[in-house]
Amino acid sequence: MEKIGQVLLDDTLYPGKDLYTDGAIEDEMLEIARNYREEEWNQVIAERASWPILYHFSHIRENILSWLPFTGEENVLEIGSGCGEVTGALCKKAKQVTCIELSRKRSHINAWRHRNCDNLKILMGNFQDIEKTLTEKYDYITLIGVFEYGEAYIQSDTPYVDFLKIISKHLKPDGKIVLAIENRLGLKYWAGCTEDHFGTLFEGLEGYPTTKGVKTFSRKEFMQILSDAGDLQAEWYYPFPDYKLPMTVYSDRRLPLKGELNRLETNYDRLRLQLFQESSVYDTLLANEMYPDFANSFLLLISKEKIETSTIYAKFSNERAPEFSIITEICENNKKERIVRKVPTDTRAEAHIKNLPKIEEELSGFYGREGLKLNACRTEADGVVLEYLDGETLESRLDSLLEQGKLEELEKLLFTYIDKVRRIHAGEMFFKTPEFTGVFGDVSLEENYRCSGISNIDLVPANILLQDCGVSVIDYEWTFRFPIPCNFILYRMIHYYLESDGKRAVLRELDFYKKAGISEEELEIYAEMERNFQKYMEGSHVPLRSMYDEVSPGKVDVMAYYDRIRVAFALRRLQVFYDRGNDFNESDSAVYPMAKTGLSLKIPISKDAKRLRLDPGEEAGGLLLHRLAFDDGSKAVFYSNGFDMGDGRYYFGAGSPQFIIEHVQGKTLDTEFEVLKEQEAREEFWQKFSQVSSQKEQEIQRLNQKIQQMENTKVWKLYRSIKKN
Repeated sequence: MEKIGQVLLDDTLYPGKDLYTDGAIEDEMLEIARNYREEEWNQVIAERASWPILYHFSHIRENILSWLPFTGEENVLEIGSGCGEVTGALCKKAKQVTCIELSRKRSHINAWRHRNCDNLKILMGNFQDIEKTLTEKYDYITLIGVFEYGEAYIQSDTPYVDFLKIISKHLKPDGKIVLAIENRLGLKYWAGCTEDHFGTLFEGLEGYPTTKGVKTFSRKEFMQILSDAGDLQAEWYYPFPDYKLPMTVYSDRRLPLKGELNRLETNYDRLRLQLFQESSVYDTLLANEMYPDFANSFLLLISKEKIETSTIYAKFSNERAPEFSIITEICENNKKERIVRKVPTDTRAEAHIKNLPKIEEELSGFYGREGLKLNACRTEADGVVLEYLDGETLESRLDSLLEQGKLEELEKLLFTYIDKVRRIHAGEMFFKTPEFTGVFGDVSLEENYRCSGISNIDLVPANILLQDCGVSVIDYEWTFRFPIPCNFILYRMIHYYLESDGKRAVLRELDFYKKAGISEEELEIYAEMERNFQKYMEGSHVPLRSMYDEVSPGKVDVMAYYDRIRVAFALRRLQVFYDRGNDFNESDSAVYPMAKTGLSLKIPISKDAKRLRLDPGEEAGGLLLHRLAFDDGSKAVFYSNGFDMGDGRYYFGAGSPQFIIEHVQGKTLDTEFEVLKEQEAREEFWQKFSQVSSQKEQEIQRLNQKIQQMENTKVWKLYRSIKKN
């Protein structure tokens, strides 16, 4: 037995040696756990720019289960607790937490980081050994990133089925298993992310043909495992972007809406390919009711009897300063009635949340003049409750028009709401206040802009809900009671629609900013205001997206690469033109692929062809003509627009190389070209050109000398005298 702070570590069944380790990085993590407080971890992550540090210490890891509706009386068993990535969230919500972890080093990291938790016990050792000694029943048993290692935990022919059977024995009658795991068929793997455990492309998609020891499963496969394990029941949730760093949790009762799935840069651990625009594919999957099968991760609440949890959706806004850190939930009661809850994730955010009912009251009056309603809001014990509204967001409606190519209609609809917002927020003259400067910075704004006394800057298309009975504004969290230029609100409406999803890039050419009356100078000012606002909202917190370039190896945009290759291929081709008495033209030509190094090809010639023109590529550079002959053995007589450097080498400084054969003989033309390195060909050209120029200059000088000599002869003088007469 050992105690670190208030945490009890039980090593009774510890095998005496850590059977797995990540090496020296674990020593660094232990140092962080011992020497830094929880509120300092974010800064440590940002400073050290290390994926293992981010993975094990980011508070975003806790999002996977911090939304679960605990009462505070639960007894929880966490299997495979690792370094305690989610242990803290359990300790904050449950009465008692027991961890099982094979590694002593990791158990110490967990204990040190949670040393002030008096409701935490860590059992060190192999699960199979410890499980036999468990005497309690649990309200929750968690398997967060653990189930895929079932083969290592359970020695049987059906380890994953048996794993669930064993765990189920330790549940209370109404207890639940909380299981988070990657989906073997997750869309990110199709799009070019490597398999999480092995770091290889398409390993899971192909059924793990080259690896063993770790397995993830498709939705259908998992359903079969649940059935075989005793007809276990499951609520299906879908953490996005994945269960490791989830910012939103969806469910079968509240799937993603069109356009919501646009946060895709999650490859902090490994380089990834970008094979296609995932957001567009997600929309296609949603439209075809296929999203659950291709979600990146699963979160299952498994029970012996079917139990529906009230929370059907959770969105985390905790990449912020503590005073603004919240979670938004959609909850459903037994009658399928829904409400929206906003709850602070930090007690310092209570004032921010509980200001919303007052804002709703103040905004409703003048929003109503433009036919806009606000979803009603009331205070509850730990946050606020807003009415749940059905409908289609303006963002989704605009995207539908974009998909249909109805750009004029899209623009008209967008500007209908831009004009509404302008009329709402342009009733007064702007003047800069200390409150304004505190949020948006001391930007170079003149005081001739229009504004309103209270400003909701988040009137973006995603927050405007189109209903059969009218139009509602569904989020007004970022409302300020001081003057803000109306054009800044319009800027955000346009900016967050255009820039939040790559599929909308085509709309940038329509210059919505200019049409909204926003000048180029204003754009720079508003961009600076937005950056300052983000800093105000984030405080000292460093969000994950800001760490991406430092931590992640990045991504390779395969489509951009493909486009380059496609263009290069278009340039590397041989186009053969036939003159049948009407000169050369595109309609009477043939195209043959040409390798990067050149080509060797036999070209068929029809009887009526009088001349041929060969265009090998379009780029400037050099070519080495190895062979140009007819099938009867005769060499083709030709001329070229390139500079003849000798030995069959030609340079085409202006591009568009051409070889024209005037007299066509035979049935086929045997050709072989070699592409010369452009720089080397250019250097050789200038050397040859200088030589030729020098030779011509010398020849001119010799001719001048001969003329001078001739002019001094008697014959020349006699000729000149006769000429004059």
